Amino acid sequence: MSQPKKRFDWFGFIIGLLSLYAGYLVTWYPLRSLSTIAVLFGFFAILRGVYQLWFGSQMTKYLGVRSGWTIFGAIVDIIIGIIFIAHVQVGVVAIVYMFAIWFLLDAILQIMTSRFYHFFGRKYYIFIVILAFLNLLFAVILLFNPVLAGGFIVFMLAFFFFATGIAEIIEAF
Repeated sequence: MSQPKKRFDWFGFIIGLLSLYAGYLVTWYPLRSLSTIAVLFGFFAILRGVYQLWFGSQMTKYLGVRSGWTIFGAIVDIIIGIIFIAHVQVGVVAIVYMFAIWFLLDAILQIMTSRFYHFFGRKYYIFIVILAFLNLLFAVILLFNPVLAGGFIVFMLAFFFFATGIAEIIEAF
């Protein structure tokens, strides 16, 4: 049995190179990267708000149900989106704190649910509890050190672009 010869994937190769370049840009221009994330988040919030306004009108039109909370949420989303785009610095600070709060809530949830891991063995349970408390410590540090949190966000974004770029180039061959 002969296997068909695989052709070189130029599109994947170009995407890989662009991803590597994006990782390079994120690494060398971290503040611009955070600003870009804030602006993209602002656009996403506006689009989501517009969609919720449309959805709220459809609920009223087809179901006869008033959707005051949906419309209120849509207006809040649009206002937040406009703030993130008009005042990028506010958006960057908000994203950094949202990221830190997300880590904090996740760490608290890990601690609360760690007792369920006791069924898998005492060593595994202790390991999970130690990791959860380390996550909690890291979350508190991020919460009170926004520069570190911003740097961590940029690091994760750069790592994503580098890993994606390398994977795409390997898959192209």
